[in-house]
Amino acid sequence: MRYLTTLTAMLAVGVASAASAADTYHLEKTHVDLLFSISHAGFTEKHGSFRDLDATLEYDAAKPENSQVTVVVKTDSLDTAFAPRDKDVKSEKFLDVAKYPEMRFVSTKVTREPDHMLRIDGDLTLHGVTKPLTLHAKLNKEAPNPFDKRPTLGFSATGSLKRSDFGIATYIPVIGDEVNLTIDAEFNRSAAQEIPGSAGGATRGKRPK
Repeated sequence: MRYLTTLTAMLAVGVASAASAADTYHLEKTHVDLLFSISHAGFTEKHGSFRDLDATLEYDAAKPENSQVTVVVKTDSLDTAFAPRDKDVKSEKFLDVAKYPEMRFVSTKVTREPDHMLRIDGDLTLHGVTKPLTLHAKLNKEAPNPFDKRPTLGFSATGSLKRSDFGIATYIPVIGDEVNLTIDAEFNRSAAQEIPGSAGGATRGKRPK
């Protein structure tokens, strides 16, 4: 009986370890860019960004396909560098930020691809509509941050969506339907997971400028 109890305990520990293989990382908000571009009557691509967003990443370095990411973006943080246009895009004609103050992406599947690439499939909720969205991401670097020694991940990602799929069809086709996304983001590992007495723990709370 004692042998069976010991064996059961060992198996339980093994299962718990496997379940917790992913580490929790949080978005470094001072080192993130969420950019978009859209056709302006076929003459140019108009670029803009969202300035206020947050994200949590559960990352399994050994098996990235077990990873998961959630991103929340404040729609009122849209910035196209022209205030009258920003006001128009934030209005009920487009994003309707008063009614829909956030958009959210939740990954549902991560597929490892060659050359440090990851295909991230997930659901994007925008303008009250949820549709699939695929991001193609590259892991640029995985290393301690040189400023505070915290474990850090850096990604670059691209994707695209049709705004009409989300009920935002104003001025199509003069203003393009397809919206291209470009994302660059750093993630820092949760302080609770740092090893006590490590350089990361000793400098916890400091941020690079």
